[in-house]
Amino acid sequence: MKKMKLTFCAGLLAFLGLAGCSDSPDPFEPEITAEAKLFSLEVLQTDGPYILEYGLAEKEIGVAKFSQDGPIVKLRIELSGMTPNTFKAVHIHQGTVNIPGKHWNRGSFYASCDSLSLGTFWGRPFIGDVGNVKIDSDGNGVFSLSTDLWSINSGDEKDLLGKPIIIHDLPQDFVEECNPNHDHNHLHTNPKIGGGTIELLSDVPLNLQAIEEPKDMPDFLICR
Repeated sequence: MKKMKLTFCAGLLAFLGLAGCSDSPDPFEPEITAEAKLFSLEVLQTDGPYILEYGLAEKEIGVAKFSQDGPIVKLRIELSGMTPNTFKAVHIHQGTVNIPGKHWNRGSFYASCDSLSLGTFWGRPFIGDVGNVKIDSDGNGVFSLSTDLWSINSGDEKDLLGKPIIIHDLPQDFVEECNPNHDHNHLHTNPKIGGGTIELLSDVPLNLQAIEEPKDMPDFLICR
């Protein structure tokens, strides 16, 4: 019966000159979506060399789009107006865009270098270490990533919602930082030049997140 239905549907659409026929939803349609509009950051408050608070400037520099289908979250970052022919490191942080905390790591004190993401090693110390966006000669950059280490609106430690995604001015060697012989001289002075908050787009009830991130997360995580 199902075969007859699909055959009739295909024949009808062919007759009408249309394309596409299915009796079920598109398997690639994301179940849920989220987005962070990215703006340039301006310094509001300092304490000597330390920046205590940022503000969002009016200049929009791009967007980070998240979608989830089953256990897989896809991310696409689009940047514009950047310094041409450079790389920009991207992290998901604790805290807020105004007062970003340390890199998000789902509350774990253990390095995530050997965590499996879709069957392969994550290769970055923190779950919130996204990667480097390559900026072309026109100042634009696009970065894509898929992982099952994140989730959208799950209300648990994997949930991305409400977290700040931060754009840094300089690239980062995530792979070398996973080297146990590396001196872990992480460049904490890497300027934060842009950011935004990951917000739910799908029209579904918002899961309240009761997960509290530890405030004393070490700068460099313990290797397993």
